[in-house]
Amino acid sequence: MDNGFFPVLKPYRRSGKRVLSVVLLLLLMHLFLRILFWLTNRTLFPPLSFPAFGRVIARGIQQDWVALLLVNLPTILLLMLLAWTRRATVRRALAMVATWSFVLGNGAAIALNCIDIGYFRFGRHRANRDLGFVLGDSLGSFRSIFTSYWPLILLFALLVVLLTGISRFLPRDGSMSTGATPGPAVRVRRNARITTFLLQVLAGLLIFFSSGLPGRPIIPATPLLSVCPEALPIAQNSCFTFLYSCLRGSRELRPVHYFPRGDLDRIVQTNHLLGPSPPAPPRRFDKRNVVVFILESFSRCYLTAGNPQKAITPFFDSLLRKSLFFPHSFANGFTSNQGIVSILGGLPALTDEPFYYSDYANTPLHSIGNILDAQGYNTNFLMGAERDHFGFGKFASMAGLDHSYWKEDFDDDRYDDGNWGIFDGPFLQYGARILSEKPQPFLAVFYTISAHPPYTIPADLQGRFAVPVQPAPQRAISYTDYAFRQLFDSIRHRPWYRNTLFVFCADHWLDPDQGKGPYNPLEASTIPIFIFDPLRDTADWRPCVAGQVDLAPTVLDLLGYTGAYTGFGRSLLDKTVADSDRYVINRVGAVYQVIADNYVLGYNEETGKSSYLYRYVSDGALKHDLLADPSCDRVRKRLETWVKADIQAYRQALSRRSLQ
Repeated sequence: MDNGFFPVLKPYRRSGKRVLSVVLLLLLMHLFLRILFWLTNRTLFPPLSFPAFGRVIARGIQQDWVALLLVNLPTILLLMLLAWTRRATVRRALAMVATWSFVLGNGAAIALNCIDIGYFRFGRHRANRDLGFVLGDSLGSFRSIFTSYWPLILLFALLVVLLTGISRFLPRDGSMSTGATPGPAVRVRRNARITTFLLQVLAGLLIFFSSGLPGRPIIPATPLLSVCPEALPIAQNSCFTFLYSCLRGSRELRPVHYFPRGDLDRIVQTNHLLGPSPPAPPRRFDKRNVVVFILESFSRCYLTAGNPQKAITPFFDSLLRKSLFFPHSFANGFTSNQGIVSILGGLPALTDEPFYYSDYANTPLHSIGNILDAQGYNTNFLMGAERDHFGFGKFASMAGLDHSYWKEDFDDDRYDDGNWGIFDGPFLQYGARILSEKPQPFLAVFYTISAHPPYTIPADLQGRFAVPVQPAPQRAISYTDYAFRQLFDSIRHRPWYRNTLFVFCADHWLDPDQGKGPYNPLEASTIPIFIFDPLRDTADWRPCVAGQVDLAPTVLDLLGYTGAYTGFGRSLLDKTVADSDRYVINRVGAVYQVIADNYVLGYNEETGKSSYLYRYVSDGALKHDLLADPSCDRVRKRLETWVKADIQAYRQALSRRSLQ
């Protein structure tokens, strides 16, 4: 075996082993991260049988393979160039660049997967281009991130060290072989052929397996061919979903044509006329002040009597006894930069990135801020975080809020929570002083921050809220309740108080169990929405389904505004809309969820089929999927009609840059 043809293959065998070792080690690292992702977030996914889990892993390796191709293409090209270069100094330079390209590219891929291990429970989807905006605005709270997620940071550091070791398998002098050669010129030519051949084979295999067996390219949704939608994130690779989102995000939204224009306008409307229709007489526009409180990370269960996750909120409880309250209210998004757009812009969150960072940011809005600004209101946005935190300053301007006040304007770091900004208590008091100097009528939007992880409470008040049976989220909610009691005590006797509507709405739900309980897609949408009027002495609880996009037209209706309004919501006071015809739509990945008066349906756009249907009124735990129940076909078709119509109307509106 030492003579004849086999010695010729010896360099190929050595080089092949090195290439194979690098690929296998990278795949094993990503497999390890996938399993850790599943173990950390397993309560968010349905139980998987052994065959189902095997399919998830198989599809996951396919996703990892594509991710490795994308991040290592620069390294492969550099090594090919290195193999055909003769000058020693140039080879050394190329080898160094190739090594750094390998470590940095694969390090970034590992970082994205490590981030999703901890962040997935907040966004409920693998990383996309929105992550860039989230991380950019979270750098100021790095201390809390390090404190809460130091095991993941340590894991990332260890994996980067391992990557550096793996990079030693890469050629550093133009050769992937350690065998002797007859001479420098012959060695370079032979090793160039060997290296180029092996790398071309590797690239060809990567591209072949990335194309998929049916001949269609692999995309993040490809695992749906053999994996249930609920388990899709386990099979995905965060690096691949992020890169795919960045590439796809630069293109126009893909138009859909489910319905003719006339039918679409009958199903979903974005251009509304508020007020009585002729020949009814016009109503009086009561220009009362409006103060909107966007409550950070505020789940509805915190205010629901009898719920085991109910927080201690005596002040909010007292407000609810005199408020217009919607006990069946849901969010149109799952993150802060989605919630604010739904509340102030009337747009559900149906894109991967924040609306105001998208290619459609030049779509003019005609919602509550823009309308009241045009009606002579003094309009304001107040938040205790750093200026333009999460891009909220940009959107506030888009939404017609002319004046903004931030942590820098508060200008007293003694009250800084060390993570996100000024504690709610002192900042709300600061906002009250600002409003007392404003001309009436005014619109003010406050965005609270203290209920956000890591749930920091002022040091002098920590003992007050240290209830043993209450975990950190509930304690932070109790502090927020305390901060609002102080605010209302300070403004109750000011001349503008009784002439003001106080609107409360959460930006999104956040898991009170902190990932310890099972995930419920319906429960993950529940938020509180209520409106307190100091002139009201009794409660008015409305049983209809309510969404964030419904809030602006409802407030305008309460003011007696008559005129045009554009957005996907409908006034919750509009008696011409039956409760059975109201619904809330939101989106996680490819699954659009529509919540109606009795049922919740998940529709997967990638497959063109519904993923689940539950009658949540009697099945709150969502254990009995009714998709296969023929008696529910009529309900399923009705909900599918609504979700398809919203998708089509949303994309058409943004594409033509007009909601009218």
